Amino acid sequence: MPQRELAPTRIALLELGEERSTAREGYALLDEKRMMLAARILALLARHAEACGRWRAALAAAERALGAAFERHGVRELEIRARGEPGPAPAVHEQRLLGVRIPTVAADAAGAVGSAPDAELAAAGRRPPAAASPEAAEAAAAFAGLLGRAPELAALECALWRLADEYRRTERRAGAIEHLLLPELERDIADIEGALEAIDQEEAQRVRRARAGPH
Repeated sequence: MPQRELAPTRIALLELGEERSTAREGYALLDEKRMMLAARILALLARHAEACGRWRAALAAAERALGAAFERHGVRELEIRARGEPGPAPAVHEQRLLGVRIPTVAADAAGAVGSAPDAELAAAGRRPPAAASPEAAEAAAAFAGLLGRAPELAALECALWRLADEYRRTERRAGAIEHLLLPELERDIADIEGALEAIDQEEAQRVRRARAGPH
């Protein structure tokens, strides 16, 4: 950064001292915010890992159920089974942490997707499946449960991205104060203090010479 031209006066020294105090307070606040963000990110990462584990377990169960339904009905009968209508959209709420909007969604907020009854298929001009079975019902329920877990996982990932962005911004601001602003202020204060000390010494010498009188 370019050096500032400051008059070596005590007023300038006081102003720089106040600026340094303000910068230190700002750095302390940013450092505290950085620690709070890091703690929340770590907590959400743990929740995200748990949610991913539940998602993988539900996906494996859904794949097994689909395999059993495929063995029972084959591709053709599974293709003609009606797809249910999606349920209502999940309710997304937002909390604020240090100015960051964090979305939250209940784990079971998504609506289930089921199969339409045979009467509805007939009214729509579509042939009902040849043989309804526990395997087909279990597969439908498993994938509906899998869909129900998606909003929670998406909200956690969105929250993590937002918190990470805010952490990076806070890190840059704290680093600018710590590595740029404060060292510059320390240099300016040291320069003015040195200049004032030299002025005081010159003044003291003039006073001593004046008291000594002409030789």
